[in-house]
Amino acid sequence: MMSNGKLKIVMFGPHLSARSGISNVINNWLDVGLDKKIHFQYISTLTKYENGRYLHKFCEAFIAFFRCVVNINQADIAHIHMSTGASFYRKFILLKITKMKKMKTIIHLHGSTFESFYFNNNKLIKKLIVNCFNSADAVIVLSNSWKKFIKKISSNKKIFIIYNGANLKRFVKKEGEKNKINITFMGRLGQRKGTYDLLQAFVKSTSTIPTNTHLTLGGDGDIKKIKDIISKQKIKRVHVPGWLCGKEKIKAFNECDIYVLPSYNEGLPGSILEAMAVGVPIISTPVGGIPEAVIDNKNGFLIQPGDIEHLANRLTLLCTNNELRQQMGIESKKIMQQKFDIIHIVDKLMQVYGDVINR
Repeated sequence: MMSNGKLKIVMFGPHLSARSGISNVINNWLDVGLDKKIHFQYISTLTKYENGRYLHKFCEAFIAFFRCVVNINQADIAHIHMSTGASFYRKFILLKITKMKKMKTIIHLHGSTFESFYFNNNKLIKKLIVNCFNSADAVIVLSNSWKKFIKKISSNKKIFIIYNGANLKRFVKKEGEKNKINITFMGRLGQRKGTYDLLQAFVKSTSTIPTNTHLTLGGDGDIKKIKDIISKQKIKRVHVPGWLCGKEKIKAFNECDIYVLPSYNEGLPGSILEAMAVGVPIISTPVGGIPEAVIDNKNGFLIQPGDIEHLANRLTLLCTNNELRQQMGIESKKIMQQKFDIIHIVDKLMQVYGDVINR
């Protein structure tokens, strides 16, 4: 239990080196000293995200369950990071184990498609989902829209909004090549993130944007499919570097001029917040928590998912108007400092821990 005035927190989530938004969130917390404010123990439930390898994933989950039952130090609070699909089932079991060990529990919901996961499931699974949220001592969500959803299906009164954030000290916009405009995308390449829409919009706009405009599609996922499209259609000035992390990722953001993420569903993408920390305009969609970070016509543009024509128009507008890019970039930085600075986010997280333990 609590010692030396510090709470003992055991946290469950994907491996901290995994290519995961959840891992990025937790690493950001640790980067500004969360583990110095609490007694911190972390248990990984998944090494990396990839299709298949179900036996391997089951074994990893079983090890996490075993550590939770046998090898875990008694903690004040179990902080459980949950996503959609198999992640829910793994974390539901962990929730029940930690409740049996009489720990306070927090469910931290990240899954961008969790709402459809709930509504598209059968009555039994829906009951399990409701029971999960009702059983937790608190639920953390990423935005107001996700809070409204949880309130619809759960009677839990302790629902807290903790935004994802970014470390402002890591991102400082640097002047790239003066004769080059960099449009940047970061994430899992594929349909859900709108990667194909962005590629089509870029092709549509090539006749109206400056010839010095380049598109970087950074991330994992459908890399081969994207490269095949680029090769077959002979699309120029598109770079697909694969997954970027560490110094490479920071360099790509710092040299970014316009950040684009035309997703079909989201929680609150960390990549948008990192781009805002650099101070660039954002083009995205009004899904999940994005409208709480991107204000249409202020620090960027919000378009409907799949609206390729509108996306191409907005790309053209920002690529041909340097003054507008700079103005919107300044607004992005302001919003980032006011709402999403990781230092303030960790302070809010500590307040939630205090609320849960003192109930």
